[in-house]
Amino acid sequence: MKKLPELLMPAGDLEKAKIAFQFGADAVYGSTSAYSMRTREIGFDYKTLKEAVDYAHSINKKFYITLNTYPHELELPGLKKHAKKLLAMNPDAIILADPGIFSFVKKEIDKYSSSKARSLKSKSSRVNSNGIEIHLSTQANTTNSESIKFWHKQGVKRFILAREVSLEEIKQIVKNVPKSAVIETFVHGAMCNSVSGRCNLSNYLTGRDANRGTCVQACRWEYYIVEKSRLMQPIPLEEDMTGSYIFNSKDLCMIEHLKELADAGVQSFKVEGRNKSIYYAAIVARAYRLAIDSLPPVIPTLLEGSLYKSNKKIIKKLVEELSTVTSRGYSTGFYFGKPTNEDINYTTSRPTSDWQFVGIVKEKLSPPNSQQLTADSYLIEGRNEIFPKEHIEVVTPADVVKLKVKKFISNKGEILEKINPGYLFILESKKDLPINSMIRLKK
Repeated sequence: MKKLPELLMPAGDLEKAKIAFQFGADAVYGSTSAYSMRTREIGFDYKTLKEAVDYAHSINKKFYITLNTYPHELELPGLKKHAKKLLAMNPDAIILADPGIFSFVKKEIDKYSSSKARSLKSKSSRVNSNGIEIHLSTQANTTNSESIKFWHKQGVKRFILAREVSLEEIKQIVKNVPKSAVIETFVHGAMCNSVSGRCNLSNYLTGRDANRGTCVQACRWEYYIVEKSRLMQPIPLEEDMTGSYIFNSKDLCMIEHLKELADAGVQSFKVEGRNKSIYYAAIVARAYRLAIDSLPPVIPTLLEGSLYKSNKKIIKKLVEELSTVTSRGYSTGFYFGKPTNEDINYTTSRPTSDWQFVGIVKEKLSPPNSQQLTADSYLIEGRNEIFPKEHIEVVTPADVVKLKVKKFISNKGEILEKINPGYLFILESKKDLPINSMIRLKK
């Protein structure tokens, strides 16, 4: 029986990486803001990125570092120095797209490997002992088996397919590539309007290059057309009388179709969103972890029919869970054919949800430190407003605990009228609430 696909989560900083792991990720990817497709991802510096790699290895999980921009000539000296620093962190893989950067990184990995009687071996619990792999980014726009065979001969281990590839194409690709080639696809997150992110719209309108990590998401803006002699009379582009964000793709969500992807040969399910919140990291990781773990055997058995029936009930609940995370609406992208009008959000470009992230569990207080407390109590950091008598939900990696808060007690024992962002308060619960559990309420 094949093993279950890997769940690969994004992380924009050390906190998000740890939360993603806690809520179910097998591996995490991220980088510093330099030479990354997320230059606004400023949470990691070299020190905390190394901490994240070491933390992943200490819990027997993996960390992949991104280096997947298309650099210009004057950037090469700085990029090469940067790449050497990343390789010295000993991540499980470098994710890249540019052939020149691949050539340089491959030589550095080979040099590193050949000298590797490594002094690091004394710290084996924190070392990637299998060597650093190279993964080909979706930015390389891999859409066919011949491309994979070419790159595989050069030494690439894993291929993140272009988002324009359909499920049927994936099946054919897997049949035609070496068995050692690992196939990874996106299953959740924002969709780029352009071909696998190879876009010049942001650069043209603002001078910020999407292919070097500074995209302003100009495809999400509202557009008008003008006639040459009537420049002061813009005409809005309309769709179904609702106005139009003509390039505003809905977000990808494949949680209902993981079995088809696994059966097709996908070995890693990737989630987009390094700049998203810790709530996003937790809820999405938890949902896909539960979905993956509930998959029927990949190789059919006599029991598969009944297992899949129970799996559908689980998935239905997890779809509801994902609705608590802000999104532009969900779509299956290109997996089942070319997107239609149903896959574009013509109403708004802003992610929305009926739920709000309002707090995070920081520590357990035991024994209760106040006569006003009668049960196990937890120190909570507020992230949004909460009022007394509101119904909240505490999401742990294993459970969703529903509570009604009658009163708020500060960590100093004072009664609070309400909770504002940044407030510390105490919450009682008969059920265990692990550190980093997420607190939410319906608006």
